[in-house]
Amino acid sequence: MLPTLLRRAHDFSRRLIVRVGLVAFLSVLAIGLAKLFGGFIPFGMGDRIGADAVDHILSIIANSMLTVTTFSLTVMVASHRAVSSLWTPRAHQVLLQDTTTHTVLATFVGAYIYSVIVIILRETQVFEGEELVVLFFVTLAVVALIVFAILRWISHLELLGSLIETAQRIEDKAATAYAMRCEYPALGANAAKGKPSGDVTEILARNTGYIQQIYQDVLQDAAESEDVKIHIAQPVGSFIHAGEVLAWVEGDADQIEDSIHRNVSIGTLRNYVQDPEFGLLNLTEIGQRALSPGVNDPGTAVDMIRRIARVLVANRKCPADEQELLYDRLWVQDFDTSVMLRDSIGAVLRCGLDQPEVVNAGLQSLKAMQGHGDATLALEAARMTEKLQQQREPDVFAGG
Repeated sequence: MLPTLLRRAHDFSRRLIVRVGLVAFLSVLAIGLAKLFGGFIPFGMGDRIGADAVDHILSIIANSMLTVTTFSLTVMVASHRAVSSLWTPRAHQVLLQDTTTHTVLATFVGAYIYSVIVIILRETQVFEGEELVVLFFVTLAVVALIVFAILRWISHLELLGSLIETAQRIEDKAATAYAMRCEYPALGANAAKGKPSGDVTEILARNTGYIQQIYQDVLQDAAESEDVKIHIAQPVGSFIHAGEVLAWVEGDADQIEDSIHRNVSIGTLRNYVQDPEFGLLNLTEIGQRALSPGVNDPGTAVDMIRRIARVLVANRKCPADEQELLYDRLWVQDFDTSVMLRDSIGAVLRCGLDQPEVVNAGLQSLKAMQGHGDATLALEAARMTEKLQQQREPDVFAGG
């Protein structure tokens, strides 16, 4: 698990505006360095590279990058809308963190800013003589970056917004979160067992929304400094209303309350990082939509069932006594794999009971999970298999 500072920096870096701003800053920095290193160029070298060559290249970059950026933004927005309408609106969050799209757009915007600024500086005679040599080679480097970005963008557009790419991104997010939660079911803290006994102070939520992340290391440090114990009342991914109990504190809660509110993130949307159920929910919604009468695509539902199964089967949940305790003053609710199974594969099967191929795929996955190392998951898979077989005629499962 990453420390809080790195997690927040990682989340911040996944915003489009951050990369655009960073590349824009680098373009301005390149202009400054070109001016600085211009004094080191031997006298007379400027005569070999005329100002017209630099000005012509800059003019091409300025004219083309504005058009390319506008076109790329249009493609990005259209892809986001298509994913939201065709697959599931929740998948939109995956595309918002598409670093390839961010980097390509940032390169185009940075190149445009670079060319415009240099054109202005050239018109005011800031770059002259030998400084044009450095400026020329910096401009060539910018052109090379543009060509690389365009090739990368073309390759990326082949699958951008498609079902295959979107589902794979969601599956990867879910698998990463699930693997982490299998290793640390209570996020490295003690497993919460409901409201603690004894004298505790209730900390009420100030906002209404989903619990997105818990920053355990910061809460642990705050609890140690104030000599208290913190029990988080709601699991990650749950919806909480303002005024409901967010946490219980054993000890003096006056100095710890603000730290709890700051380090238990509550927002309008769920987050993939500590919430594997959210990723599985996305795959489930894609499968359910595929089974709607207007779409009637059981093949996609089968694919989603197998993706969900791949996530759940890939990791084995360790017994509680083998879990590494990293934060001894913090209690966090464990995640329930039986609920995850019912709300994912179970939900798709409820929508596809009249589709033999969907039922067969579900039975195959459920039978595979009956030998899972997580006893809770294995027991729920066996229960669902028995119930599913009772609901369907035997001939439906032939060949499954």
